[in-house]
Amino acid sequence: MNKKKFILLVLSMGIAVASWATWYVFFKPHRNVGAEKAKYEVTSSTLSSEFKTDTAVALRKYINQAVLIQGKVTNVDGITVSLNNIACNIDSTDISKISGIKTGDNIKVQGLLVGYNDLMEEVNIAECVIKK
Repeated sequence: MNKKKFILLVLSMGIAVASWATWYVFFKPHRNVGAEKAKYEVTSSTLSSEFKTDTAVALRKYINQAVLIQGKVTNVDGITVSLNNIACNIDSTDISKISGIKTGDNIKVQGLLVGYNDLMEEVNIAECVIKK
C-alpha cells in the first residue's frame, strides 16, 4: 500500500511540475523590442554591407538582437518599410505612423533582426518601431 501511495505522489508531483512549466512557457509576457535598449546602432548601408561581406559572421552578431537602424526610406509597402536592402516589418502598435513616411525620408527604426535572404540580399527586421 505504501509503495502505491509513493508512486501516486511522485506521479502527481510530476504532473504538477509539467503543468506549471507548460503554463509558464505559453503565458510569459511578449518581448517588447521597441521598449528595449538597442544592442547595436547602425546605418542601413553599414548593416547591408556587413551581411554582403560575411553573412555568417553578421548573423552570429545580430540575430535575435534589438537593432536601431538609421537610413533613407527606399520603399513603403503595406506594413513593410524598406531602408536600402533592409525590410522592416512594422509592429502592429506602430502601424499608424506609416502614413507619415514617404520614400526618401531619413528615419530610425528599432526592431528584432530575424534573418537574411541570400537570394534577395535583404536583411529582415521584425517588430519594428519607428523612432524618427
